[in-house]
Amino acid sequence: MLVTSWAAQIGRRRVLALLAALAAAGLARLPAPRLASGARQTLPPEAIETADGAFFPHGGGLTGFYVRNVPNGPQFWSFYDAAGGHSWYGPPLSRAWSDANAWYQLFANALFSQPKSGGAAGLAPMVELIVTGPPVSSSFSNATKLEFDGWPKHGAGPSVDDAIRTFVGANPALQTGAARSAPRSVAGKVRNLFANVGLERSGSHVRLGALGQRYKHYFQGRASRLPSDALALESFELGDQTAGISDDLPGTVKGADRGFGCTLASEEGVAAGIDHMNRLGLWWDREQFLWGAMTDYSGAALPAIATDRNFRVSKQVVGLLQFTPAYAGGGPSEPQKYNPPSGLHLPAAHSSNHFGRFVRGVVESRKPIPNSSPRASASGLNPISRWIPWNEPDICRPSMPGYAWGGVPHKRWVDRTGGSGAPLDGELDDAGREQALFRLVQVAFDAMIAADPQARLIFPTLGLVDRSCDDTPRQMKLWDGWVRFLASQQNRAALVANGFFFHDVSLALHKEPERVYEMVANYRQALDGLAASVGATDPLAGSRRLIVMEAGLEDDPGLGAHFDDTDTAHFIIQTMANALAAGADELALHKLADYPMSSDAGKGARVAVRYMSHVTRQHPGIAKRPNIRGEQAANAYAGPVRIDLPGPGFVTSVFYNRQRQPLDLTLTFASAAGADASAPSIHLSNHAGAERTLGLGAHTLTLAAPRHTFNAYGKNWAWVGGGTHVVRYPDTVTLRTTPSIPAAAAYRTIRAIEGASAAAAS
Repeated sequence: MLVTSWAAQIGRRRVLALLAALAAAGLARLPAPRLASGARQTLPPEAIETADGAFFPHGGGLTGFYVRNVPNGPQFWSFYDAAGGHSWYGPPLSRAWSDANAWYQLFANALFSQPKSGGAAGLAPMVELIVTGPPVSSSFSNATKLEFDGWPKHGAGPSVDDAIRTFVGANPALQTGAARSAPRSVAGKVRNLFANVGLERSGSHVRLGALGQRYKHYFQGRASRLPSDALALESFELGDQTAGISDDLPGTVKGADRGFGCTLASEEGVAAGIDHMNRLGLWWDREQFLWGAMTDYSGAALPAIATDRNFRVSKQVVGLLQFTPAYAGGGPSEPQKYNPPSGLHLPAAHSSNHFGRFVRGVVESRKPIPNSSPRASASGLNPISRWIPWNEPDICRPSMPGYAWGGVPHKRWVDRTGGSGAPLDGELDDAGREQALFRLVQVAFDAMIAADPQARLIFPTLGLVDRSCDDTPRQMKLWDGWVRFLASQQNRAALVANGFFFHDVSLALHKEPERVYEMVANYRQALDGLAASVGATDPLAGSRRLIVMEAGLEDDPGLGAHFDDTDTAHFIIQTMANALAAGADELALHKLADYPMSSDAGKGARVAVRYMSHVTRQHPGIAKRPNIRGEQAANAYAGPVRIDLPGPGFVTSVFYNRQRQPLDLTLTFASAAGADASAPSIHLSNHAGAERTLGLGAHTLTLAAPRHTFNAYGKNWAWVGGGTHVVRYPDTVTLRTTPSIPAAAAYRTIRAIEGASAAAAS
């Protein structure tokens, strides 16, 4: 499904900006204190959130100043973030420094301090310090100098402008201190001095004035006010962000398995996002580059369209490119932003091939710098070497969730009415959508390789969609069209030299686990047989990766299918096991925020990654019993399922139940002949991470029935099995079950069950 959370994120930023504006006008309070993980919503676009605060680049590079919480030191980040941060105080103008009594840090609009003897961070009496400090000039007092710089005379019969008084009353957390001047009108602004800050009103809008800039100008390099070393720029650095979660389980390979990832970790910010990824054992993250947000091509604008702009990580980032801007033949509204870009018929390097120019620019800006440590790119943003040009182009109807390709479709084709006449102006029929996409992939490949020969192109993410879009037997219509397109290329040498214009394949599978098994197996077979289908030697045979880019469980209210976090926990374990069994190389949680660690969904995701880490992809010993697949498995098989996934020195076995009643299953572990006689390490977990260690011998599990079933088309459906358990044991141990689970099973339709619609099966 198309990720819509970026639009939601923009919405949240606008709400915060509105609150700040209302507060500045004295009409509302600023947001209550929040955790630092949400801080990027109040940071300027160029700032980088870190695990302990934020970094503010100076002049667009990777030097600047941090705002941090320092162990046994100042907690300036918490104070900065709690009150809206940048919207009040502006960026930092210095490092933190200290004297014998307190720590300090200067910002554009204020001076922070925190006593060393204990106590919270707050605002220092900056105005008082300016006035009582060493004179800026022998000719003027500091109070007079402030007046020359546009501020009122300090101490001249204090009174307060009415709108400024309302603002101060609405925001007591600002710690303005007492008034220290009468209002003064300068260039359309009314200004008041207070002990700690200067406030200025323009019309009805009130804000902090940039007195920090004055403080720096007056006192930089003066040990009594702003030591010179406090002005030395800091360099941004990525801390250690890696963590593995499977090191205590059987197996000879330890640490994080790089095949597990997620989408949109940036939504949670660096601190929470990295912690979340580490706790789940995830190595990579897919982020979006929303081309449609650009008003014209500009290298300087590229960072602004990326969802990872503030999310600097040492983990791998995969870039998704999509949506056509108005200057390239699209537009901000729907369905115009889904139009194929203009100029695709031109060579990728042509200036009027808008997509080619965009891809070259964005890939060049994120090209990894060789041997950089930590990994870096020319732009200073996350380096990226894997790119996806577009998401789910096989969704054909604008009314369908995730529709993103084809713009205004051919109405007669979409509605299946009126025959198959030529499309009207602005319409694009099915064949036209496909041909435009295939050319888009070619252009993306040429432009990407020109910018970074080491980059990998992941074919536009394909989804399992409604049969009105794809009524072919395998529902791989768009992929099969791509293979025919490759086979039709006349320049066979160029086709082979370019590796068929792509490297890997990605899938978005928001269906039941057995459908995931079916589709992954179909695409695995298609990739393995690509050379024969294209009729040319595949130079990348054996190295093309199959990635489940989006795995997610969705309600279908029309059918009465409703699920919760606990269902999601069962689903993600079953789906990952089915995908690995069918031949997937990599798997992503879609999206990370949907798997909070406090919920069963997050706990289930952790079990899935923890127990399936380092499974050997496409291992000949992988087995699923019974080998059920496809749609009918959800309504025509009632019984247990076992999936065995071998890895170096271990086997992970996944069990779940498709029977509509609970099922007792006995697991019997025995040492293989000639195995070490010492007690083996056998670990068992349920769907929510409740673990126990087992010994050799027999252990009986009760596998619960599917939690939610529903009736549709005269049948009873269970999209997700129940009673999910995962066991990981050394490969020197054998496991048999009672009853035994056969390799194959007959399908017998389960008729609609009275009272089962959207009800929990007991």
